[in-house]
Amino acid sequence: MTERRGIGAIELDKLTWPEVEAELRGGRETVVVAFGATEQHGHHMPLATDALIGDHFARRLADRLDAFVAPTVRVGCSSHHLAFPGTLSIADQTFHAIVADLVSSLERAGFRRIVLVPTHGGNFAPLAGAVEKLPDSQRERVVAITDLSVFLRVAQLGEQEFEVPMPEGGLHAGEWETSMLLAIHPDLVHMDRAEAGYVGDPQEAIASLFESGVESLSETGTIGDPRPASAEHGRRYWEAVLDLAVELVEAESR
Repeated sequence: MTERRGIGAIELDKLTWPEVEAELRGGRETVVVAFGATEQHGHHMPLATDALIGDHFARRLADRLDAFVAPTVRVGCSSHHLAFPGTLSIADQTFHAIVADLVSSLERAGFRRIVLVPTHGGNFAPLAGAVEKLPDSQRERVVAITDLSVFLRVAQLGEQEFEVPMPEGGLHAGEWETSMLLAIHPDLVHMDRAEAGYVGDPQEAIASLFESGVESLSETGTIGDPRPASAEHGRRYWEAVLDLAVELVEAESR
């Protein structure tokens, strides 16, 4: 890898094609793509939450990797949220095809490292499946974060540093996710509408929500309790998540 350092992220879609070509020839060979969602996030956060988190995450990660940042994929595998109006969802096989086509496009352009990051829990397993289906010549260029336990690590951080119990940290629209959006888009978070949803065992919730839908656990769509959330907490979570992501990407790239 001949990556240049100290320059930061460049938004892929803001450049002309000759500018992209010049950057590639100059050694900027990594691109980051986030896979978000358009789905319900309780009474207090917008449908775009996972996409907005994807925008910020991909840009910050690209900053750290001195990479291009591609536009966020804004619809994902959200069938377990379809009971709540406004949610959009695609099938796993559609998601697989989108990943395959994007990776093929980026490979043809000359990118040597393609970093794929899901910012919606329902995209982790489909992303792993999509990468597995790629031909060897493409798969060797791809670094994908596909371990859903990354979410649980953020909840654990909230418990360790801010005394927020993991069930309140939650898995969806709870304390940590609300805090992360408060840190980047406070104008879109309605804390006056925040209320606790399902606050049972997060591990049990994972199985139930994918099998029976979020509505089987929570009438509001929230899994966790967003009320202790703050922008201060969110900034700490962002710092931790980015450190973890860089560690995972660099480890996979060796």
